[in-house]
Amino acid sequence: MNRITHKARQTVHRVSPSHIVRRYSTRRVIAKFATDLGFVYFGYLDQYDDEHRLLRGITASKTHDDYHYTVGTYKSYDIALTVRRDALTYPDKRIKDHFWTIMTIDLHSESELPHIYMSHHKIRDELLARYTTLRPVVLGTFATYPKKFIDNYELYAPLDRTIEVQQIVTPELAQLLMHYFAGMNLELVDDTLYLYVTEKHPTRALLERMLSTGVWLAQLLDQKPRS
Repeated sequence: MNRITHKARQTVHRVSPSHIVRRYSTRRVIAKFATDLGFVYFGYLDQYDDEHRLLRGITASKTHDDYHYTVGTYKSYDIALTVRRDALTYPDKRIKDHFWTIMTIDLHSESELPHIYMSHHKIRDELLARYTTLRPVVLGTFATYPKKFIDNYELYAPLDRTIEVQQIVTPELAQLLMHYFAGMNLELVDDTLYLYVTEKHPTRALLERMLSTGVWLAQLLDQKPRS
């Protein structure tokens, strides 16, 4: 299937009654979430529009679309939220749509923290389908990590900073991440924390969990000593 055929099929899907109902329902959920927190809901974000800050991260591309773009401040942290869609081309020429609910939290402390991506083994397609300089981190240089974490998660980082990553994501922190961020992928890049959930229609409960756990982790990272 080429991109033109794929795009045509998606156009037909987007005008189907069931899709329209779900889309408006999602808009109501996110807009109400924004209003209750004093955030600003903008809706669709054109990535070529200079009026708003583009959310980057590992899922950013020249072909992605951002919907339900929302910004605000919570517990002194600048927050942004979007639902991102992109059609990724795999090495075997497959074209597959991916959707992510993404929340970003800007850290207070300017730092030299390495680029880190933490992925569930079973939902890492978006990384494997892209060319990236990040490489898997072989854990265990300084301490033993929980077996459940090793079995279910993988850390990626620049090859020359894998040791530093293990000093940040310690076994103790890994245990907490498993508990509080189940079902989420995490990324730390350019002093911004990204939370990803492979969800097209997030619920209010999911948005609240992303916000509370994300700010908790941002506070923890801000407390870490800087080199």
